Amino acid sequence: MPKEQEGILVTIVVASVFFVLVGIFFLILIFFFLRRQRKYKMEKEEMRNRFEQTLLKTQLEIQEHTFNYISQEIHDNIGQILSLVRINLNVLAENLPDVHFEKTDELLGKVIRDLRTLSHNLNSNRLQEIGIVEGLKSLLQQLEKTGKYSTEFNAPISSLSFVNNDNSLILYRMVQEVLNNIIKHAHASKIIIDIEPKGPQCHLLKISDNGKGFDTSKLQENKTGIGLQNIFTRAKMINSAVSIKSSEQEGTSIVFEINNQPILK
Repeated sequence: MPKEQEGILVTIVVASVFFVLVGIFFLILIFFFLRRQRKYKMEKEEMRNRFEQTLLKTQLEIQEHTFNYISQEIHDNIGQILSLVRINLNVLAENLPDVHFEKTDELLGKVIRDLRTLSHNLNSNRLQEIGIVEGLKSLLQQLEKTGKYSTEFNAPISSLSFVNNDNSLILYRMVQEVLNNIIKHAHASKIIIDIEPKGPQCHLLKISDNGKGFDTSKLQENKTGIGLQNIFTRAKMINSAVSIKSSEQEGTSIVFEINNQPILK
């Protein structure tokens, strides 16, 4: 082979190797660039999630502080004032035997009991004392006492501590919100709460009623209009999945998937 052809061949081989190496180099650069970009996006998303979690936690702490303050005021001031009014009414009844105060005394007693119940529901310290399961039972018992609802609570013994203390208050407020929605919108006569294990660190909490139900396709259009925004917001705080099943005239069931792991730090 002539030397000129050999030189051309060598040049072609060297050029080919060079371009291959350059191509590999650029591929490596692109790979590291994309990986760094992906890492940056993940870090940015994580920072955004942390910020949202911190903001939600702060909002909850402010709300609970307000609830506790109102609870204390009801217990220490309004409750005591009404108790004094009731005592004075009884004294007045003794001095005026011809006047019947029984109905008024009965109504005052009911107001005092209702305020005491409201105070307990608002006070987060009480929930820590009795635990989440007893707290949920108490909510249903209060509905039973109205005479408008029959209730049922089902939970295996293994579920007595199905949610940790960090998340129990948030879950309790979520259940309160669901029950409030049932009272305001469902026209139900029966309410059931079921708790069942799904795994070692996961439980399902289901709240169902026999009310009028609704079209779930309208949830995205009118999520706040039916009082569900607080539920979804709080569920996000404890990393709980929420599923809603309902149809008109066939009742509603809401299921929370509770992971027994602390989310808020």
